[in-house]
Order: sequence, then structure tokens, then C-alpha cells
Amino acid sequence: MIRKILYFAFTSLVWADGIDYNAAITVNYGDSYDFYSYTENRFDLNLFYNNVQAWVQYEYSNPPEIGFSINDIRKFRIEYKPLDFTIKLGDIYEFWGRGLVLNQFDDQITNFDNGTRGLFLGYSKGPFTINHINGNTDIWQLGNDLRIPYYKHAHNMYANQVQYELNSLSLGFTQLHSKETHQKIFGEAFVNHKLNGIYASWTGENADLFLEYADKKATEKTNIIENIPHDTLKNGYGIYSNLNIYLGNWGLSTEYKRYAFDRGYSDFTVDDYGNQINFQTMPTLVREQNSTLMGRVTHQYNYNDERGVQFALNGTLPNGYYLLAQYSQLSRNEEWQSVTSINWNGSTIEGYLPSSDPSAIPYWENYQEMNGYHFDDKLYFKLGRGENYEVLELMRYFEGEGESITENWVYTDSIEWDNGWFYTDSVLGSIDASNYSIEAKLWQESRSITFPFELSYTFDNGYSVGLNFEYQERKIRNVTRGNATTFNYSDSTWLLVNPENPDTSFIVYDTQFSDGDKQYNTQFNRMISLTLSKASNWSVTLSHDQTNAFEGQRSIDPYYNPLEALVYGDIKYFTGKRDKSNPPGFIQKRWVSVKIDYSLTPSQRISVQYGSIQGGLFCSNGVCRIIPPFNDGLTISYTAVF
Repeated sequence: MIRKILYFAFTSLVWADGIDYNAAITVNYGDSYDFYSYTENRFDLNLFYNNVQAWVQYEYSNPPEIGFSINDIRKFRIEYKPLDFTIKLGDIYEFWGRGLVLNQFDDQITNFDNGTRGLFLGYSKGPFTINHINGNTDIWQLGNDLRIPYYKHAHNMYANQVQYELNSLSLGFTQLHSKETHQKIFGEAFVNHKLNGIYASWTGENADLFLEYADKKATEKTNIIENIPHDTLKNGYGIYSNLNIYLGNWGLSTEYKRYAFDRGYSDFTVDDYGNQINFQTMPTLVREQNSTLMGRVTHQYNYNDERGVQFALNGTLPNGYYLLAQYSQLSRNEEWQSVTSINWNGSTIEGYLPSSDPSAIPYWENYQEMNGYHFDDKLYFKLGRGENYEVLELMRYFEGEGESITENWVYTDSIEWDNGWFYTDSVLGSIDASNYSIEAKLWQESRSITFPFELSYTFDNGYSVGLNFEYQERKIRNVTRGNATTFNYSDSTWLLVNPENPDTSFIVYDTQFSDGDKQYNTQFNRMISLTLSKASNWSVTLSHDQTNAFEGQRSIDPYYNPLEALVYGDIKYFTGKRDKSNPPGFIQKRWVSVKIDYSLTPSQRISVQYGSIQGGLFCSNGVCRIIPPFNDGLTISYTAVF
């Protein structure tokens, strides 16, 4: 029905007099030696006529870089604004408060789309605003495949917002109700979600403050045939606050969060349903890095069970340099203890601040940056330093008391045999019991320190040259600590490593980095790129990414390309003495690529990239994705706006 309405609306607009429009074309193509191939084509059209606006996006992708193949209208919306009202039909994207109840966006890099296809009604007059959304949403998540989504969570939702503004104060109320069909690893679950939120903001001359609270309840329908009451599945809440203080050229930003929509000592999986839903994409309190190496070690956000604080100070020094300093610390809301090797108990952390104990899955990061200009703003530099620590996984974590029992037997009878005496009977004389401490802990932790550096110079003729360099040291290791390592289920006790001396304790660090032949305690990463450009016309960037070890399976590049041979100065390649299908070992830890950007016209731009890219973790808008390696490939991107 909506498609028919939109069809007639678009047709009317196209044939109307005095209509304005703009359009955009995006074409992406990629093909690599290891069959990582894709083609994406999108056409966006916006139409404007009086108080009516329409938008449609058509896509032909077979396949896209990530997602499903498509040859159809992907997105559409028509907006009508009579007087104080707003009416939208089609794909709706709204952002209320800070997203504890609703934050919608379409991020094609991570393939995250939580928009609603349906109806939006809004009314705004003076300080009063009221909005309503009603529609359906299919939210896809990746499974084992890094490119094709596997799990679909279908929502039939409606949401309401009321907001009132009075001078420097603003107060808002939000509500969202969703009936979800949640796809698990095996089967489906039918869940109702009810969220209610309130937020307030205040803006002063030298400060501003924002507060938001959201309450959530989920009920599950275990029998979809019979009309029986739903079972309460989970209750939770979320709190977020932000205070900014401005003093001259300096600003201090402080943030606090406490998201308690669910609880757990391990990562949440697709089978953990009834907790935070994908309409809720909230502040992470983690810096979204523009450094490639720092982005690869970003904390993977936990919207269900995490509390934290963040502080950021930025300002201008007397010499014109800009300074930034940031610190954040996060943890789960509970400290966990493994009663057995598979059963865990959690105890709520006292107070409001995060914990540093490994059993709370802590994370902290700090980042400092200085940048500025020299020589009449022709020379620009940026120097940064970032450090972080994170507990990635808990395998066991027990600390308590154990009891040792010793039986003292007394011999009461004996016989003579072969010129000697042998005891034949005894009685239990006494029992000695003693207590001792037990510690059985095993967790995996990560530490890294990164130094990004950027330098660029612009000449009078418009040409510029830029250098980017990043250096990183990283450790991932399993930490084993205590005096016990295994659990005896027959008598429900932890077994001491040295029963004769319960006080015998140890700590062992096992690195998780290797190159396939030997292990490394530290992974060293280096990334360097050199750029030559002509302002607004073209740019050429040569990039080199290098490591000394891998976490998990080693990356294999089966082909040796001329770009790699040129950068490495391998004369044998160009004289025909090098087997291209049997590359030298040194290229297996390096990735080289060259990218050319060229502006065909002020509204048309084409980018061509050739070579290899390491891939790794990438986060955007609070959503993270693992990008697989791209070996010996070609990518082409074309954009046009008219």
C-alpha cells in the first residue's frame, strides 16, 4: 500500500511545474586475487516542490561488498509539511535524546540499518513538539560469514516522543514498543519490548548539561497458539549524562554511563534475546579513532552490561597549537566468580564507578594529541599517543577457601613373619582439618600503545605533500594465576597444584602472537603512507602496512604483484627470476597499496586503488565489523552529484 502511495506521489512530483531536484550516483567495484569481489551501484534522487520533498534510492549490487545482492528500490520516502505538521511515508530515521530509546541510521560500511519502513507524524509549534513512528523493521546481523548477513530480527514497532523547551531548558519523554521475531541459532523467539525514557538538557553561558534515563521490560510469548499470559523475560535500565564546561579557549567534557539491560561475564550472542535491541545505539564513551592502527584495537562496545566514565580536555595553547587529552574507563556492572569451571556468579559492583578487577571485564584508554601550523599555515603537523588495556575473556576466576582433612591411624595388632613383625590392624586415632586459600584464575588481556604522526606541506602553486606514520606495540596474552587450575566435580573442589604445600602460587603469561613458526611476546605494527596532491584536482597515496606476528591463523598472500616488487626493490621480479606464484616470505607480513583520486569535474570524482589491505576491526556509529584482508586486488569508486 505504501509503495502505491509513493508511486503516485513521485509521479505527481515529476510532472509538476516548478519542481527542483538533485541526484547522486555512487559506483563501487572491487576484485581481488582471493575472490573477494563485489560491485555496487546506487542512484539517489531528491525532489522538492513547495512543502513536499521526496527521496528514492535504487540499488543494483551483485553482490555488494557486504550484504545481499539487490536489483530494486532500496529506500524511499516522501515528506509533506503543512503548517506545523510533518508527515513522512517510507523509510524513517529518527534520533531522540542520546539514543537510549531510539537512534536510527543506515551505515553501509558496517551493513547496519535500523530504519523503520512506515509512517511518521510530527507536530511542532513554539516550544512544544510531538512525534509518532509506526512501521516494520528488519535488522540483519552477520554470522560466521564476514560478508553475508545471516540472522534477521524483525520488529513491528511504534514509538512516541514529546519534547518541551523553555529558554535554556529542554525536557523530553520517549516511548517505544516493539513486537520482535528474534532469529536464534536454532529456531525463533517471540518477544515484546517496552521502553520508556526521559531526558533533559540545560545550556548556560559557560556550561551545558544533558541527562537521559531509559527503562526497559521484555516479555516472551512461549506459546504462539494459545492465549496465555506472556512470561517476563528481562528487566533493565540505562543512564547517560554529559557535562561540558567552557573556559576561554578551553573545554572540558565529562560523560557517565550505566547500561544495565542484561548481565553476563562473556560476550552476548544471538541467542541472548530480550535485552537491548538494535533501535538503542547509545553513547559508547570510547574515542572513535581516525588512526587505522588504533581503530583495530578499539573496544567492542557492550550496550547491555557496561558502566563507565570519560573525560576529555581540549584547547589552544599560547603558540596556537591545539591540545587534546582524553581518558575513559569501563567495566561490566558485576564482578564475576566461577563457582565451578562452567558455573558463574556475579556480584554487583558497589558505588557508581567502573571496577579495575579482571573479573569485571575492565577496559581503559587514554589519548593525547597536539597539532598545529607553521610557516604561514603551509606546514601542518599532528602528533598523538594512545594507550589501552582490556580484559578480552574470562576462562575461570575463583578466589575462596578450601579444607584439607588428614586421618591419623593407630596400628593395634601385628604378627611375626620371616624374622620380622608386620602390622595387621589399625584404628582411626584422630582427624586433623585445616583451611587454606584457593586461587584459580585464567583470563585473556590485551595491551597496546600507539603513536600516530602526520605531516603535510602545501606549496604556493597548490601542490602538497603529506606523510602519515603510525607505530604500535601490542600484547595479547593468557594470564594464569593462583595455586589451583582444575575443578574436581566428584567432590566439588578445586585441585591444588601442590597438595603438600597449599601456599604454592604461580603466575604464567602465554602470548597469543605467532608467525606460524615461533611465538612473539609483542606484536609490532607499522603503517606509513605518502601522499602527493594538487588541491581539488587529484591525489596519489602510497601505503605500506607491516606486522611481525599474527593473532590466530596466519594471513597468506598467494601472489606476488609488481607494486610489491617495486616498493621492496626486488630486481629479480622484473628480470623474470622470481616465481610470481611462490612469493618471498617477507611479503606475508606486509600489505602495499596505491590509491589515485581524481576530480573529473567539480561534481564528479573517481578513485582507483590497487594492491593489498590487511583489514581488521572497523567501528562506526557504535557498530563494529571485522573487515577481511583484500589481497592483490583492484577497487574503483565513482561518485557524481547533479
